[in-house]
Amino acid sequence: MKKYYKINEIAKLYNIKTDSLRYYEEVGLICPLRSKSNYRLYTLNDIYILNIIRDCLKLGYDTSQIKEYLDHRSVNNTIVFLKEEERLIQKQIQELNTTLRSIQTRIESLDHTKNIEFNTCKVQLYPKRYCRYLKEKIDQDEKIDFLLTKLTESMEEDISVLGNMDSGSIVEYKNNEYVYTSVFVLTQEEKYDFILDEGLYCTYTYTGDYDRTNQIFYKMKDWIQEHDYTIEGPFLEFLLIDIHETKKVEEYITSIHVKVKPR
Repeated sequence: MKKYYKINEIAKLYNIKTDSLRYYEEVGLICPLRSKSNYRLYTLNDIYILNIIRDCLKLGYDTSQIKEYLDHRSVNNTIVFLKEEERLIQKQIQELNTTLRSIQTRIESLDHTKNIEFNTCKVQLYPKRYCRYLKEKIDQDEKIDFLLTKLTESMEEDISVLGNMDSGSIVEYKNNEYVYTSVFVLTQEEKYDFILDEGLYCTYTYTGDYDRTNQIFYKMKDWIQEHDYTIEGPFLEFLLIDIHETKKVEEYITSIHVKVKPR
């Protein structure tokens, strides 16, 4: 004896609204039988079709594409369908691998902060780095985070704020004071706004609140002059650890960089 299912049973089975089932019927994807009381009755064949519809929707097919496939279903067309599904799964695997590598890199970066030498100036060689940036006057810490979020949202890369040590602010000396003028994110994209040139950078890294930062600019400037270097660009402030990784202010780590060259 053939088994029939009511619309509420099917809706519960597929966790979809009854309106969706009625819509599938309206556009010709399924054609349930009708009882003498005009209730919809779904057969095992309808369940097969609903399984196909579900798989097609996962691939991003619209209803017209699904109907085209259902109306011309064959072994060859199913092979094409499965190859498309394979392509999308491979793409998802690549995206997951990229995300995994990013997470692993951030874990390594956070672990590396345990070995940082704090509260001392030193000169280090850095490679060429590509950056995206958003130029806007910044007058408070909260705005820095807002602008970084705005900048990363505009980029094609999927950038997480947790453990992301490749972002910061540009600080320029204007009208006898240091002013935050823009935020930046290091990027692997071909599209970039400017390049941090390869070369020597004087760095100073400290822990705790940001209220020391302005004093450190002057301290670094004096150290650079005393050690026979000259400054070649703006200061770069990297927030290695901040509110995104910890609620403990004493665990914050800020690193200041500025490009230098020997006199």
